[in-house]
Amino acid sequence: MRAVFKPGSSEARLRALLAPTLLPPVLLLATLVACSDPGSADGSVAAPDAASGEKPSAEITAPGAREATVGMAARTGKTRDPAGTAFVARAEASGGSSYEADAVRAIRYGMHEEYERVVLDLGTGDEPAASVPEWTIMSPTGDGLLRVILPSISRAAVSDGTFGDGLLDRYYVVRAPEGGMFVDVFARKPFAYRVLGLSEPARLVVDFKPAGSPLKARPPAVGGDTVLVEPRAGARIGDPLTACGYSRNFEASNSIALTDAEGRVLVRRTVLGNDWTSTWGYFEATLDLPSFEGKGTLRVGTRSARDGTFEGVEVPVKGD
Repeated sequence: MRAVFKPGSSEARLRALLAPTLLPPVLLLATLVACSDPGSADGSVAAPDAASGEKPSAEITAPGAREATVGMAARTGKTRDPAGTAFVARAEASGGSSYEADAVRAIRYGMHEEYERVVLDLGTGDEPAASVPEWTIMSPTGDGLLRVILPSISRAAVSDGTFGDGLLDRYYVVRAPEGGMFVDVFARKPFAYRVLGLSEPARLVVDFKPAGSPLKARPPAVGGDTVLVEPRAGARIGDPLTACGYSRNFEASNSIALTDAEGRVLVRRTVLGNDWTSTWGYFEATLDLPSFEGKGTLRVGTRSARDGTFEGVEVPVKGD
């Protein structure tokens, strides 16, 4: 059974991990290490200030390593490759030591010879933070999704973006339902990962390495300004049905509808997300289903303000 990425899970342990204000005491795994190289400068290209209206840039910064920076410019120290640090395929991990940082200033990406790197530059106010705040990672093995939960973060200079054409696909910065934010990283294949917490300035580094086996589940569905995390395409659903994800739909309104094989609407509900103007807003709804067997379609999204057409995701599901 794979873990479900929704704070409304009936499993108390999963609820505590996905709801940032209910995080357990921080446990730093032995396989996660922190290192920094004071006094050296990072060769990455920082994006211009968002107020300038300029777009983020990307360029080759070193042989074999392509890095893109999105968000507010920040000075960062050079990250050393932690020789001997093992990649792991753990469902959960945690670390950090404070609640000082309150912002994600930038998200950077680098493609290296054997792994791909994502760097979260963290800040306090308008300045880089000194230390990495408390964080929790959720990543069910073979799921293709890694979630970094940051309970002290309240704002971000970037909300989403795409990576390269390799292992990693894209990311989203989402306002968490119980406070704080989380960053979802989507991968095209299963992966192992390692985490580095770097200070002065604060950076949370996650390296991803292909694991070789096929994905155990289809990735979250993406369409328009909607991401449906659960249920996944092809999932078997029952009563009650819980749907969760995030969106940037107008006025945070999300319509959830289930139709049967003949196109009859079995249940429909509108639920509001917790943001849509500043970043992606989380939504979740539990629906009571009538008797339902065979194939169906779950549609989650909104109606276009221009012509009334549906904008969102449609995933095939199966009734119990």
